[in-house]
Amino acid sequence: MSSVRVDTRLGQIAGLEKNGVQQFRGIPYGMPLQGLGRIRAPEPVMPWAGVRDATEWAQAAPQDEIPFMPVGATGDDCLALNIWRPVRAATHLPVMVWIHGGGFSAGASNQSLYDGTALARDNGVIVVSINYRLGILGFGEWSDWPELGGVSNAGLRDQLLALQWVQDHIADFGGDPRSVTLFGESAGGMSIACLMASPLAKGLFARAIIQSGSPDHVVTRDEAARITHLFAEAAGGDPAACLRSEVKGVVRAQRSCFRATVNRGMHAESVAQFGMTLMPLIGDDILPEHPLVALSKGASADIPLLLGTTVDEWNLFYLSPQSMGATQPRPEPDEARLLHEFERTLPGRGAMMLARYREAIPAIAGSDLFCAYETDRMFRIPTIRLAEARFGQPAGTWQYLFDWQCAFSRRLKSCHVMEVPFVFGITDRPAGQFFTGGGEAAERLSRQVRQAWAGFAAGSVPAADGWPAWPLYEERERAVLHMAADTRVRHDPEASRRALWNGVL
Repeated sequence: MSSVRVDTRLGQIAGLEKNGVQQFRGIPYGMPLQGLGRIRAPEPVMPWAGVRDATEWAQAAPQDEIPFMPVGATGDDCLALNIWRPVRAATHLPVMVWIHGGGFSAGASNQSLYDGTALARDNGVIVVSINYRLGILGFGEWSDWPELGGVSNAGLRDQLLALQWVQDHIADFGGDPRSVTLFGESAGGMSIACLMASPLAKGLFARAIIQSGSPDHVVTRDEAARITHLFAEAAGGDPAACLRSEVKGVVRAQRSCFRATVNRGMHAESVAQFGMTLMPLIGDDILPEHPLVALSKGASADIPLLLGTTVDEWNLFYLSPQSMGATQPRPEPDEARLLHEFERTLPGRGAMMLARYREAIPAIAGSDLFCAYETDRMFRIPTIRLAEARFGQPAGTWQYLFDWQCAFSRRLKSCHVMEVPFVFGITDRPAGQFFTGGGEAAERLSRQVRQAWAGFAAGSVPAADGWPAWPLYEERERAVLHMAADTRVRHDPEASRRALWNGVL
């Protein structure tokens, strides 16, 4: 391990060199957030004198601790990014900016799943990962308290500021600001869908990769305000005092928000959302209209898009960390419980959808039926709707379906997050082995995924050695690349399940 320095207009930055990459950790792109500044628009970082140390991770955005998802220290000094570049980097390299997931309430750029070493070293790209505000600080709606100076979609504003930093400074690290690809998973992918729809993001990136995300995970301003009022009540009716206090008090007060339910998107009838209640809101300068509407009208029509889901997304959420390690299977829901869960997610239409799924997927356990339904409702159908919105637009759209069985528990199947270790090339690292099991077959698929992602970021059609040609996702054929040990092209996979949602979502 050795040190390395880079000169920028902001000042010198000292990173470290190891494992074939030069890595710069915790570079600030925004000023620290304090007091009421925690909910205000982010301010660009100011130049510094001397050499800034970039060998340690920055604080993660304030959040609750999740035992199986450690993020290290959290706090107000969280508006930071990390950079990996190949040791023998040329200039004008493609840049891939990672936006982490975590339901808009958890996660950080420093998590071991997101180590950019292999992706940068083996594929000739520069990898950047960013932090952004989460929870009530990132997605509260403060118009009922104008004296606080809070802004809507602060988390998205942080992402925009980070992307502007990349435009201004990535050339100092050998990157090409004209060749920036956004990639992210879950809430990170949902963020990217919003950025594609936002007039404020125009010119900040050239391509996008959305993994298990969609533009439908947004709320109206009224819904966001209702949730913010729950926070204010939990803060003793004085949000200003809470925001000025220690940040753990803010995190404690926002827990009440996650016990509520919101209506997702802008559908004719309710689509209920649980747990992830603090999401981007529509109706401000960042998202003047629903992202799917903006995208169908041609927003980002010139941005090539690669998107997809795993086969069994919802299994990760259905099986809690405790039940994943349990020796006995989680009790199967009876028909009454199933009906309750279906009605809870689609009020007034749950019985209809349960009957449809019983007919479409006969002879299946109730838990598997519900997981298939929620995989479709939360991830697969919204992803398809985004791809459909781009039919006939000039830039290409490529869709995938990722299929790898979880090594830790067969009940997880090919669950949410499953593709991430393959994207980052950590299938043999502890964080990756939990999902992949490691081994040569996993490493081979990882090399192929990284080759396709990096090639796409370089401006090519996504492709990999040993894979068939990956067709565009177009209305007539609906070609999808089924990524697995035996990757193949499928046309309109699970077409009957897709048809169940016509007129519903």
